[in-house]
Amino acid sequence: MERLKLGFNSDDLSVELTSNTSPNDVCASFYFQQEDAYYLLWVEHQDPQLRENEDSPRYAISYAINEGDDESPEIYSDSSKADIFQSEQVSELIEYFS
Repeated sequence: MERLKLGFNSDDLSVELTSNTSPNDVCASFYFQQEDAYYLLWVEHQDPQLRENEDSPRYAISYAINEGDDESPEIYSDSSKADIFQSEQVSELIEYFS
């Protein structure tokens, strides 16, 4: 299987990303914190045909819930809320964080 390429370097973004991908996830995910809120960045495969859902955007940011604490975070997507960002373009992702 082809290795996932993120399309960006972590220092391109103004937040610190922490891997949150589990073996059951269909795409890579990273959590980050802004102020007191947690968010998830989902990164789909660069080739839409290799995504579980070809209609999924390459990059998406969703609200997240920390069911742990700050010392040992347990970050999960808050599926009760819509994504706050979606794009195919890495430039738009980088601009979102600017």
